[in-house]
Amino acid sequence: MNRLATTPLLLALAATTALGQVIPERPEKLAYPPLTFQVPKARDAKVLLKNEVPAYLVADPTGVPLVRITVWWRGGAYMEPVGKEGLASLFGSQLAVGGTQKRDAAAVEDRLDSLAATLSSSCGSTSGSLYLQVQEKDLAEGMDLLVQALTQPAFAEDRLDLARKSARQSLERRNDAVTSIARIQMPYLLFGDHFFASEKTTAASLDAITREDLLALHTALLHPANLVVAVSGKFEKKAMADLLNRTVGAISAGKAARPSPKVPTPDFARTPGLYVCDKDAPQAMLQWAFPGMRRGDPDWYPAMVMNHVLGGGGFTARLMKKIRSDEGLTYGVRTRLEEGAYWRGDLTGGLQTKNRSVAYALRLALAEMQRLKDEPLTEAELTSLKDGLVESFPAQWASRQAIANRFAEEQLTGWPEDWWVDYREKVKAVTAADVQKMAKRLLDTEKMVILAVGKASEIETGDPDHPGALKDAAKLPLARVPLRDPLTLKPIP
Repeated sequence: MNRLATTPLLLALAATTALGQVIPERPEKLAYPPLTFQVPKARDAKVLLKNEVPAYLVADPTGVPLVRITVWWRGGAYMEPVGKEGLASLFGSQLAVGGTQKRDAAAVEDRLDSLAATLSSSCGSTSGSLYLQVQEKDLAEGMDLLVQALTQPAFAEDRLDLARKSARQSLERRNDAVTSIARIQMPYLLFGDHFFASEKTTAASLDAITREDLLALHTALLHPANLVVAVSGKFEKKAMADLLNRTVGAISAGKAARPSPKVPTPDFARTPGLYVCDKDAPQAMLQWAFPGMRRGDPDWYPAMVMNHVLGGGGFTARLMKKIRSDEGLTYGVRTRLEEGAYWRGDLTGGLQTKNRSVAYALRLALAEMQRLKDEPLTEAELTSLKDGLVESFPAQWASRQAIANRFAEEQLTGWPEDWWVDYREKVKAVTAADVQKMAKRLLDTEKMVILAVGKASEIETGDPDHPGALKDAAKLPLARVPLRDPLTLKPIP
């Protein structure tokens, strides 16, 4: 025996014994101290600036000397004029990189580089953000650059032209993969052609967007009623509040500024069915959607637990175990219960598999859904699942930045303040009967919209090793949906 090699191990064992912590013979006998975690409260971080913009300040006095500031705004693609689709995305991409009225784009980038700072922006369907990361010692100058971009953007023509060309290249690649095709096709089935949640940007609409359009959108959005601020990092709270009041808190509404209009809700009557979009590819994309609920529904927690059992729980979920681990048909399958911030969300799911495996994979998924409706969870399975949800919950609050941004996002979308405080108690209160009830309520196959994108002839025929055509997988009508031209979005005959 090598005496030198074993000495560290013997010393470690001796130290462990001395501390009274005997190493068990099996891993499952390891004992851990109880987890203590208090959910951060939004009201403890909230500061109302002098123009009534809410700011959430989450300081880290002993952390690295960095400060992160995000200014969020309400408003996005749902506000785009007809014929200017794609405006919000271009606006979001150019706010931080298009220069300001005081400095051109190159000068701003040079100064950010010298400060080792980051300034970025984006805008989506309903909201957008401008983000700054800067060293604590350079906070004043970094904040000045952020405020210039926020209040005095230049939207340089050369940068806008480059962004427009890049966006057009993205349009040209729309039909390159079954995943990107499905991302376009599914919203049309759920919301129709005219709702903002469906893809509407075309080459013509991109070409129609001008610098003046970006300036007009900026002018409309720059209203205190649209803004929310999240700050995290190393700072003193009162000093940060004073700085924000001198900057973001000093913003007033211009003549053309207005509170962003209410996000519209869909009025499209979707048609449940099995839909196939033909694309010559070796792999197919299978997606499905059920009508779901909003997070404020009294049954939200049982529904969330049910979704976690079905496909939201990663490798422990039933669909993953059955379709991936047992059958080897896919690398991954997941489901998601949407929160429904502005209208009732959907319970969605999807996977990729071989074209001929689509029908079989769908039958397996539907069988697992039916099992949830027919058989209540065992107490052991339910307890294990709820313990996992409760014990993983603190990880969602792992950083100051995550905390500040969660508070800001909740404010932005209008959820009740401190909604998460009793999350764990409500999860623990869910019973097996509750889960089964929600499975029966939500997993109604007669209301299902199913989309398969891939080689249609193989998808519809099915797998010879697991006989059964796609039309027989679910009691729903089968229909083809055409590919759309990537630049015009018009159906290809």
